[in-house]
Amino acid sequence: MYLLNIKTQELEDIHERRPYAILSHAWREGEAHRFREIGTKSVRMQPGYEKVEMCCELARQDGLDYVWVDTCCADANSSAAQSEVTISAYAWYQQAHVCYAYLDDADGSKDPRERNSTFKCSRWFRRAWTLQELLAPKHVFFFAKDWTMIGTKAGLSSVISEITGIHRDALEHPERVPCFSIATRMSWAKERMSTKEEDRVYALMGLFSVNLPILYGEGEMRTFLKLQIEIMKTTDDQSIFAWHSAGGASASSESHGSGLLADTSECFADCGDVQHIPYDQWSKYCAEYLCSKNVSYPQLDILLSCNGLQATLPVRQRGAGLDALLACTRGPAVWNGFEYTANINKANLICIPLQRCHHGYERVNRDPLETVGIDDSETFSLQGIHIRAL
Repeated sequence: MYLLNIKTQELEDIHERRPYAILSHAWREGEAHRFREIGTKSVRMQPGYEKVEMCCELARQDGLDYVWVDTCCADANSSAAQSEVTISAYAWYQQAHVCYAYLDDADGSKDPRERNSTFKCSRWFRRAWTLQELLAPKHVFFFAKDWTMIGTKAGLSSVISEITGIHRDALEHPERVPCFSIATRMSWAKERMSTKEEDRVYALMGLFSVNLPILYGEGEMRTFLKLQIEIMKTTDDQSIFAWHSAGGASASSESHGSGLLADTSECFADCGDVQHIPYDQWSKYCAEYLCSKNVSYPQLDILLSCNGLQATLPVRQRGAGLDALLACTRGPAVWNGFEYTANINKANLICIPLQRCHHGYERVNRDPLETVGIDDSETFSLQGIHIRAL
């Protein structure tokens, strides 16, 4: 990891832990990577370099000797270095002593809480990479275009939550981010933009503690499918299936089949209130109320084949197809001291419709995402089925 020494204005390849500040910002036209130019007199005349200088000054005021800025600490000519930045960025922001977020279109003299304030309308909030740069650091300080301080992440958490849809707890307690359901975390990525479409996916890796090989040219959909497959290897959270297509059909319209996995993160746009039910709690409930003659416990394969995956889920007949219950519910997230939980005794369980296909069953795209009250769930029983994944 290269850090910029604020005293010498030279890059240092650091291999041991050092306290440092980190910059988050939106690039402007004319800005470029200056890794090879750091230490030269001409670099200070380049567009955007004043951000580096101001970051160094703020770090000096905070008693720090090093900063990390993407425009000068990452070697754009090395694909290996760029891959390392993409994969490691979440950890680097998480380990930073402080993050300075520079909003070059925000007016520091205006109240950020005002309706349609320049803070609320800043393009910084629409960046794909902003999600991890906002959530990973414990301390984030916001600065306006003239470098006057607007406020802190903690102090402005209610405003930022309103802008982004991110739960206030995730903003005020970064260590709790992994405790939110997959669907909830995915919902925070809605309407974000990046220059390369694949970066809308790569910007989510740190949020789910998974890594992907960095490949451009595959497109967002293929890259997002890879992300979901990697996530499934690490968790039993079935909210990864609690999505609906933005172009989905209503329950009364013609049914269109799809795989169990979503095409893009936008499919989770309105899933911010979807809560995961832990497997032990779900398994106990299914064994008590939903077991069948041959099946007592729910089960889901984590290994996908080209034809799909095998699952044991609570299902009921619907016409020629099935309704399947997932181990997740809609409702507020309640923190019990070590995880976010849902009251299964008062839950509205997520239900996905399935229809017959060549390899078993496939999902039916419908809007909105359907739920079943816990009292009605007893019309379901556990059954082993094969579901098309892609």
